[in-house]
Amino acid sequence: MTTQFSKLEFIPLNFSWVALHPDPEGVIFFIGGAFFGTFPTVFYRFFLKKLFERKYTIVALPYRFSLRHWSIATSLVRDQVDLRENMIQEAKRRGYSYNLYKEKPTEKNSNYFWLGHSLGCKYIALLELLTDLGDDGTGSRVRDLTRGDCIPERERRHLRESLADISLKEISLKSQPSILMAPAIEGLEGAIPIFRNGGFSGLKKFLNRIGIKVEPSQKETFCLIEQETQLFNLTSLIYFKDDTRIAAPTVKWLLENISGRLVNKRELKGKHLAPLGWLDGDGEIAMTVIDFLKH
Repeated sequence: MTTQFSKLEFIPLNFSWVALHPDPEGVIFFIGGAFFGTFPTVFYRFFLKKLFERKYTIVALPYRFSLRHWSIATSLVRDQVDLRENMIQEAKRRGYSYNLYKEKPTEKNSNYFWLGHSLGCKYIALLELLTDLGDDGTGSRVRDLTRGDCIPERERRHLRESLADISLKEISLKSQPSILMAPAIEGLEGAIPIFRNGGFSGLKKFLNRIGIKVEPSQKETFCLIEQETQLFNLTSLIYFKDDTRIAAPTVKWLLENISGRLVNKRELKGKHLAPLGWLDGDGEIAMTVIDFLKH
C-alpha cells in the first residue's frame, strides 16, 4: 500500500465521479444543488479537495433533473454495491488501501457519510425516509409511507412503482451520518429556479393547474420528516447567515421542528452559494464539515 499523498483526481465509476484517497478514513457521498450540482467536480472542486486532503474518498453524485424526486433519490444509490466493488478494483490497481470499501455502509459505526448542498439535501432526506431500521428488511418503512396521509394517492402509487424492483437494504442510509448544507427542500421553485421570487408566476400556476408538480412537494416532505420521529438522528445542519432567500424556509422549519434530533447545527457566514469554488473558496465550511464528521 502506498502512503504517498495523492492529488485530487476524479474518475468516472458507475455514473459517479470518484476521487480515491490512497489511505482513506471514510467515504463521503456528495450531492450538490440544481445546475451547479450537475458538474460537482467543477463547481465544488475547492470544497471537495479540502475534504479529500483530510483522508476521505469522495463520491460526487451528479445532480439529475426530474420532477419525481423519489425516483431520482433511489437511482442515486441503487448501484452502490457495484460501485464499491469497482472502487476496490481501482484501488488495488493503484496500490491504495481498499479494506474500507469492503465494509457494508449500514453496519454500526459506519465510515460512510452523506453530504448535500441546496436541493441535493432533499434527495438525502428522501433516502433517510426510506431507511428501514428493522433488521428483517421487510419494507415496513415503505408501507408506512405509502399508507400515510402526508402524500396523495397518485404519489403513493408512483413511490410504490419506483421501489418495485429495489431492495430496501440497497438504498438504506442506516448507520450513515449525513450533513445538510443550506438545505433547500422545495417544490417547483427548486426544480425550476426561474419560479423563485414570484418569477413566471402565470406559468407556474398553469403547471399546477394541469397537475405538473414536484413529488414530493415541500409541504409533503416536511410532513413525512415530522412524523418519522425515529429517523434523522444522525443528521447535522450547516446554514449561512446571509442565505435569506433560498434555504431560509427549510432551515427555519428544521430548527423549529426537529432541532432536538440533529447531532450538530451551526450557522456560518456567507450566502447560499458559499460552498462553490474552483481554485479558491471558503475553507471554514470544509473545516466545519470535517469537525462534524469526526464527532
